[in-house]
Amino acid sequence: MTKVAPTSGRLVVFVGSVFAAESAFFAVVPPLVPQLVRVGHLTTTEVGILVAAYPAGVLLAAIPSMALVDRRGVRVATVVGIAVLIASTLGFGWGASQLIWDASRFVQGVGGAVAWAGALAWLTSTTARERRGSVIGGAVGAALVGTVIGPPIGALASQVGRGPVFSALAVVLVLLLLAAPGAAPAAAPQRGSVQALLKLLRSRRAAIGNGLLLVIGIVGGTLWSLVPLLVVHRAGGAGVIAAILAVSYTLAALMNVYIGRISDRVGRLLPTLVGLTVAAVLLPIIPFLVSLYVLFIVCVASQSMISALWTPTAAMVTDGAEGTAAGQAVGVATMNAAWAAGGASGPVLAAWLADVAGFPLPFALAAGLCAASAVVVLVAYLRSKEPESAASLASAADRSTP
Repeated sequence: MTKVAPTSGRLVVFVGSVFAAESAFFAVVPPLVPQLVRVGHLTTTEVGILVAAYPAGVLLAAIPSMALVDRRGVRVATVVGIAVLIASTLGFGWGASQLIWDASRFVQGVGGAVAWAGALAWLTSTTARERRGSVIGGAVGAALVGTVIGPPIGALASQVGRGPVFSALAVVLVLLLLAAPGAAPAAAPQRGSVQALLKLLRSRRAAIGNGLLLVIGIVGGTLWSLVPLLVVHRAGGAGVIAAILAVSYTLAALMNVYIGRISDRVGRLLPTLVGLTVAAVLLPIIPFLVSLYVLFIVCVASQSMISALWTPTAAMVTDGAEGTAAGQAVGVATMNAAWAAGGASGPVLAAWLADVAGFPLPFALAAGLCAASAVVVLVAYLRSKEPESAASLASAADRSTP
């Protein structure tokens, strides 16, 4: 079995910081929705388009980010992604029309995809497989810390102005760019991302993980686009929206670290089934909740469970990818593409359905999707011959080594 050099503490902190910063920018929009609706006269469908713009950019950049890591290395990809985020953050902060907001969010998605591909491939390619679930859990936890910070920043921007707040965020990104470690695995274009992709496509577990990330994108996009509007309908404002997201992602950050350890010990299946089942039960009741307090509690529980699914599903994908930087970049690219496809389509479809048929229908469909996914995953795992936990994966690799 191939030995992997220990992951440096500086790299772990840097990657976690990249994820936290990028996720904070992603999470600033929901608390801004009431102000943007008022200033830009946005309809429910146009709110869905704004929410979908970021994951649409991630979807466009998913495969190019894989090629960039393959040809130029993980460090270059990470730096390029952060630079794109800086420019687009300034554009969103100072933009004055829906077109500029949508375009800036789209470009932010591009930068986020490239930064994620480089940073996560950098981290996972220097981590032993039997520890990968724990490391991914910590990285996802850091990303969720960013989503905790993002909503209060959005609420602040709604009060003091987007320009100054987003300019300050751009400065933070510049400082992060300067703090990037100098040493990184070298680019290895001779290995070829195409070969790594073909290997990944042969893994049933990786296919399951990417399918679940598609579901996470759809359901999460439904919540992100419709929950702010439900809060406004119940006389809540930007502060309540920010609090729902901040508490949700605080819980999810803690859960992802713990779930990462569980998935390394007992496998990816159990935590995945639990999260899907809880979400399927809670989602349909959200639009019928009249009390703002009860809506707060149920939305927090639903959002945190959906976000907690990131660790076991991402681990499924990285388990099926090659252990090299290029192979892990392929895994990250497919993860980004799967989540982004759901994140780009879910908000628009949910907002359109809410406009046409009311809010209960999109939430009921999201719940049904979670329930159906739980059944499909269970059946697929029972029929699969691949080892279930990371420990058994390592054991199988040891047995196959001459």
